[in-house]
Amino acid sequence: MKKVLIIYKYLPQYRMEFFEQLKTQLVKYNVELQLIHGKSNKVDALKKDEANIEWANCIPNRTIKAGSKVLIWQPVLSFLKNKDLIITLPENKLLLNYYLMISRHFSKYKFAYWGHVYNMQKDLKSLRNIGKLMFLNRCDWWFGYTNSSKRFLVNRNYPENKITVVQNSIATSALRKCYSDITEKESHILKKELGITGNNIAIYCGAMYPEKDFDFILEACGNIKKELPDFHMIFIGSGIESKKITNAEKKSPWIHYVGPKFGKDRVIYFKISSIQLMPRLVGLAIIDSFALETPIITTTNSFHGPEIEYLENDVNGVKTDDNLNDYSQAIIKTLKDKKYNALTSGCKSSAEKYTIDKMVENFLNGILMCLNN
Repeated sequence: MKKVLIIYKYLPQYRMEFFEQLKTQLVKYNVELQLIHGKSNKVDALKKDEANIEWANCIPNRTIKAGSKVLIWQPVLSFLKNKDLIITLPENKLLLNYYLMISRHFSKYKFAYWGHVYNMQKDLKSLRNIGKLMFLNRCDWWFGYTNSSKRFLVNRNYPENKITVVQNSIATSALRKCYSDITEKESHILKKELGITGNNIAIYCGAMYPEKDFDFILEACGNIKKELPDFHMIFIGSGIESKKITNAEKKSPWIHYVGPKFGKDRVIYFKISSIQLMPRLVGLAIIDSFALETPIITTTNSFHGPEIEYLENDVNGVKTDDNLNDYSQAIIKTLKDKKYNALTSGCKSSAEKYTIDKMVENFLNGILMCLNN
């Protein structure tokens, strides 16, 4: 039996279903999957999305301060023995990666990266990305998130036949069922609790950190409120920027901060919302917008995650120029003209295309190809 080890920095809830399915599918091909993950650091812990899987090994990370930088050592060397493939995240601060880059030349295992090929929130010429690009080719296989990941790697001379596009996604079937099962009565009760009478409702759902630019979002919401007096904004999530939202809520009763939510407790807020606002750093949140029929409105900001390529402008979402006026006006028009009804149809189609089942299938095929290469 071939043995594959995935080492994850910490285990977020949205990855649980992926790992469960991948393990089950690999067994059919006589491949054993082992998962090791650490615990979240103080910043990640603020997201309040950490999970556990019974069969996985949780081994706390060790942190090392190097000036202003924090490096991470994952003490898992004893688990590397007899592995055929080891997959890690391509992050500069993960010291284990440097060990694996070298030791792969003297061991039987193959070493693969899975994730962002570069930091999309930083300029390519930044020190962080220069570091990532230096080690781009120091692995035996790449599991890239999207087609843009593959293009980036090929353009930097990584062998195309050693790249798997996984089509990054999250589990959506349960979300979609939960969404469709929510009754009109349940929606009415929630809207009444929030003091909402109309349908001009927008939602933000995700981690709350500075790069998301909540000042921009809140200012846009203020512009919308001036044009649409019955407009309400719901914020779901947690993080170091959540205080901005709680402060805004105190001043504006039409702003609602409900903290982190999961399962049906989260889905029902999408059920009463017409659109999702995320002008910066769109990533897997776009999958939520598809599955929960709440089209996302974003901007041409250059620091989105690779999943932004799933967005088809005016089909399953809206992308505006990256300025406050254009963004605000697009939202106002979408709500006034009820344009979101047409976009919802595009979301439903996209929800069928970008699924966790497809991601598992792609990842599985990549692992088998790598093992047999």
